[in-house]
Amino acid sequence: VGATPAGAQPATAPPIPRGMPMVVSDVLGPGDPGFWDPAVSGTRVLTPVEPGVEVACATGFDPVISCSTLDMRDLTSPQRSLQFVDGPTLGGPPLRMWFDYPRWGDGSTAAVNERVIGWWMQRG
Repeated sequence: VGATPAGAQPATAPPIPRGMPMVVSDVLGPGDPGFWDPAVSGTRVLTPVEPGVEVACATGFDPVISCSTLDMRDLTSPQRSLQFVDGPTLGGPPLRMWFDYPRWGDGSTAAVNERVIGWWMQRG
């Protein structure tokens, strides 16, 4: 019952509809070596992502237009929308970096703030 006949190819899953949130596995934080390298692909998140928290982004858009965090430790907690800033790069597309705006400046991002400002000042 429900078995695939011998030699038959399994059915392929239908594509995920455009704009549906999907958990991403390529999250890079500012401490990751490739975070500031435009050649490294990944979802860059400036604010800390704690263990047990997942990042989900809207599918089907390039660049991605919407990301949020989901606390898998507490399924009753609300999804937190992330904002983004596009940082310029030399000779390539900007780096899209996501951040949790309410957490920006709560003390958890002090090192990130210093690094971003230092990086920006060195460019000039």
